[in-house]
Amino acid sequence: MRKVLFTVALFFTACAVSAQESVVKEAKSAKGNPEEAAKIIEPALVDPSTASDPETWKLAGDFQKSIYDEENMKLYIPGGQADTAKLYNSLAKMFEYYTKCDEMEQAKVKSGELKKPKLRKKLAKTLAAVRPQLTNAGVEAFNANNYANALKYFGMFVDAPQNPIFEDNEAIQNDTLTALFANYAALSANFVKDNAAVIKYGKIGKEHKEEGYRSLMCMAEVYGKSETPDSVQWLATIKEGVEKFPAQEYFIGNLMDYYIQKGKIDEGLAQINDIIAANPSPYFVYVKGVLQYEKKDYDGAIATFNEIIAKNGEFVAEAYAKIGDCYFFQGQDIEEANSKLTMDDPKYAEGEAKVKDFYGKAQPFYEKAKELAPDNKQLWGQFLLRIYWKLNKAEYDALEKELGY
Repeated sequence: MRKVLFTVALFFTACAVSAQESVVKEAKSAKGNPEEAAKIIEPALVDPSTASDPETWKLAGDFQKSIYDEENMKLYIPGGQADTAKLYNSLAKMFEYYTKCDEMEQAKVKSGELKKPKLRKKLAKTLAAVRPQLTNAGVEAFNANNYANALKYFGMFVDAPQNPIFEDNEAIQNDTLTALFANYAALSANFVKDNAAVIKYGKIGKEHKEEGYRSLMCMAEVYGKSETPDSVQWLATIKEGVEKFPAQEYFIGNLMDYYIQKGKIDEGLAQINDIIAANPSPYFVYVKGVLQYEKKDYDGAIATFNEIIAKNGEFVAEAYAKIGDCYFFQGQDIEEANSKLTMDDPKYAEGEAKVKDFYGKAQPFYEKAKELAPDNKQLWGQFLLRIYWKLNKAEYDALEKELGY
């Protein structure tokens, strides 16, 4: 009985192999209609009896190349209308299938079934010629907010130097555009929350001298805000961004926030002074003023913010508001201390007078910030309201109504 069953099993296996070989033959006979042929051959790509044959993948890639070539030709014909979705989809599949063909062929060489690869040179040449088109595919998908496809196309372009099929292609191995488009692969991965891809492509993209900051930003977001934050990697990435891209405000701002939170303000001030010496942008000067404010060096902070105001460029409204903070929060400290005293304590009246003095000094700066940035209520709203409550009830009522309370 076992022998009979075994014979039957062999019979069905032989039938299955024959069926898939028939599929391949049918696909070959339909090559004049590559779209139809591509559909016919699909079962052979997943069946073990044919999927291990390099020729199966070569044939599938050939069909995709025919579809690609037909659509690509329309780009160069006056009045031609190419279906770019079809064009780029066939391009990606061509890459996938020809790469798989090479993988299967190399496996046969390694096992001794083949003496040497027969197809690699031709396939590598074909894919190298169309590889630049992957960037066009990625850009179109990215601009259409189709970030999953953008990641696919940019990723294929960036992965090429690691693809064994291109190991002898010096142009691809040394292509500077690889690092450039790795940044856009990392950005695309960031949009679809593929953290592993962000890190993978970010490590390549960060080395680009002009655009590498994009990768470092994406990597910092992953390290800092993922489900399992890595504060060590986050800080290392931020510091790398400061070192490589000192003009990028993102890295400086985050690093200075870190210094403030950790109480390392002197370290932050030393670094921001070095940065300002090389690039005295209004933002960096503003950051210096914030650090001085956090250190309670109010006179120094006010002098720094006045530098920004005098230049009348960016961050003027913020500088006015921050000068207001320098006065307001000194008043707040006194008011808090006063709250612990009884009203008949002589020190209470003395404290109240100081509070009103500080609030009075802060008021015109918040009002100027309000004039310059009326929509940015976070700069001046709550503080000005508190000052009016203390100094002028009528103005308080008007501002309360304006703020919608």
